[in-house]
Amino acid sequence: MGKPNKETIAINLLTSPSMKEAAEKSGVSVSTIYRLKKQPSFQKILKNVKDDIFHEAMNKAQGYCLDSLETLKNIMLDEEATDSSRVSAARSILELGLTMYEDENIVQRLKELERRLGNV
Repeated sequence: MGKPNKETIAINLLTSPSMKEAAEKSGVSVSTIYRLKKQPSFQKILKNVKDDIFHEAMNKAQGYCLDSLETLKNIMLDEEATDSSRVSAARSILELGLTMYEDENIVQRLKELERRLGNV
């Protein structure tokens, strides 16, 4: 087996519970990982891999949003569910709605600012 590339080491570093396990999966020593982490080029690779993992996770989470909301709605409306479950589901729906409203408002305001700055 050949020497692992820095991207593979970065993936192992981000997905392993410990530095030791990441080193073992990568076929390198822990000291090699410490040395790599000090290098700006590796820090950039690490950030890019972390961003890719995060974006992939967010894409998957977005795919489950409708099912999740439907589940919360069903719990909220289920008269046989415990009161605490119903309140928790209702609170989650309200918080999600408020967050989405605020996010949409911020995006609209940013677009308006960008439009104004583009016309200056």
